[in-house]
Amino acid sequence: MNQSTQDPELAQIEADISTAIDFCADGQDRRAVVLLEKCHQKLRFLSIGAHRVEALGLWALSLGVMEEWEQALLKYEQILSIEPENEDALWQSAQILLRQLEKPESARILLSERLLPLNRTPEYADALREAEAALGIERGAGA
Repeated sequence: MNQSTQDPELAQIEADISTAIDFCADGQDRRAVVLLEKCHQKLRFLSIGAHRVEALGLWALSLGVMEEWEQALLKYEQILSIEPENEDALWQSAQILLRQLEKPESARILLSERLLPLNRTPEYADALREAEAALGIERGAGA
């Protein structure tokens, strides 16, 4: 998620999230959590400002790093309440529903009714097939 916009504070938060990901990869989870919690404090204020959608997106990303999937999903829902066709928020939501929360029916609906009508990428179509397979839905050869 390249959210580096005109706002240098958001760019710094994005860099901090990247550093936190590196900490996690190095087994330094506590350092990552401390850094991400500092990001959340800043994002709390930025999420009501001019760059609200970008701030919410970074907040959702950071919650995902912390494996706080339901909270991340709530941030994506906030984005979608502002921009109902925000493709990134729809895609991230579908992935969380499908893979982390294991709610294939919710993911299937999101993919088929909201995301694929916006953009029929192979990645989105594959995720829909994955959701349908998890639900035991078989597609015909022509589908």
